[in-house]
Amino acid sequence: MESRFYLLFLFFFRRFMTNIDKFVRIIIGDTMFIRRISYFMLFLGMILIISGGFSLFLEGLQKDREAVVHRMSDVSTEFETFSTNVSHFGDYREDFHESVLENLYYDTMLSTDTFVKQELKKYEEMVDDIESSVSILDSLCEDVYYPEGDVNSMCMNYKSMYELVVNYFVLDVDDYNFNVGKFNDYQKSNLLNTFIREYSTTKKFIDYNNDGVFEGKEED
Repeated sequence: MESRFYLLFLFFFRRFMTNIDKFVRIIIGDTMFIRRISYFMLFLGMILIISGGFSLFLEGLQKDREAVVHRMSDVSTEFETFSTNVSHFGDYREDFHESVLENLYYDTMLSTDTFVKQELKKYEEMVDDIESSVSILDSLCEDVYYPEGDVNSMCMNYKSMYELVVNYFVLDVDDYNFNVGKFNDYQKSNLLNTFIREYSTTKKFIDYNNDGVFEGKEED
């Protein structure tokens, strides 16, 4: 907006100075004194133009600086939300292993199936919440280098953290579905007609930071 106003000012100022010069020459005459006055006015006009352009340049730098500071604040805020959700995910995963995956027995799998499916749904919803923060961080960090090292570290680290979250979840779902398959094979071999459905998810193993390694896909 300011640049348009400045360009319009330049245009009308030049038109004004040209018309003034013609008017003075016609009314007063084309003398050396008049020329000096005209040159002085032109010089003064150039000074005003340069100072105006410099002011706009400084104003633009200030706005860019303020935008970067605001963007860094957004990165810090969103990364804090992201980190909190990742921490909750880790706590939930630990409980999920202790209460579900380590207690899958053929004689109880059928009776606990509804509970386990509900826990898996909660588990996946936590991944979805983290994914929402990742989408925001993607938009804030993509192809941007910030003047503060801490902010750049956040932009570098969230991708590997998200990769671990998704791959841990997919690994646990595969573990659960493997046990479901074993249970169903057991039922079939004993001529029983009661089977359990696997847990269905669209999530796959990812290499989100593109380093060629699927972090968390295989645990020690």
